[in-house]
Amino acid sequence: MSTAPVPGQLIASAAKAGLLRFPLPPSLPIPLGVAVPEEVRLVTWAFAGLGALSAEGDAGSAKAGATERGPRDGAAEPVCLLALAAARPLSGETLTVATHFRDIAVRLEPTSAEALSATERDLLARALLSAGATALAPLGDLFGLVEPAVAALPMADDAPDLAAEEGGWTLRGGAIPHGLLFRTGFGWGCARVVSSRLGFAGGPRQQLAVAPLWGAAPEGRPDRAIALHAHGFTPLATRAA
Repeated sequence: MSTAPVPGQLIASAAKAGLLRFPLPPSLPIPLGVAVPEEVRLVTWAFAGLGALSAEGDAGSAKAGATERGPRDGAAEPVCLLALAAARPLSGETLTVATHFRDIAVRLEPTSAEALSATERDLLARALLSAGATALAPLGDLFGLVEPAVAALPMADDAPDLAAEEGGWTLRGGAIPHGLLFRTGFGWGCARVVSSRLGFAGGPRQQLAVAPLWGAAPEGRPDRAIALHAHGFTPLATRAA
């Protein structure tokens, strides 16, 4: 374990969730979880500023430890970003991060969200959207930090479409998401996919049953939508029935 805590910037986005930003050691230790305190959970993580070392950034799922390359970062020093969920508000204390190399003690110092660069917000957004079903609620708590980055995510020309029909939403394709992130005239919202009924008339298409989790209600035709899967996400086209 580190002999002395390293300083870390705690960006509190909600009463029971926050983002921890601290200098990334040269060994590039992969975060595995929070060892101390026990009531704090690692939701996901991202490395930013690796352009100073290799012109690459990595983001990954805390559960699977998978990595995803991100854009070049102009920061002078690489940093580690940890999205945290807690059973209580976090304050000026020391948090111990378990990694594949050694434990790292980090001293939490409250900091404004302005400390995050645009690249860091983009990497964090991609990590949160790829972090699995257990990250859906923390995504709502931390969404204010990544909303512009999420809104700017590009959509592929051949992206599956989400359609608003009389019985609810339908999704083209056979890949069943565990959640949907969407934006309507009432703002952003997130819903859990409860069930999917797959039909093949005119190509595979799912009739989705969803349960709202946070934000706007899952009704009508959203102007933005993203399908969330266990280890990734897909920006969707949207259309009326």
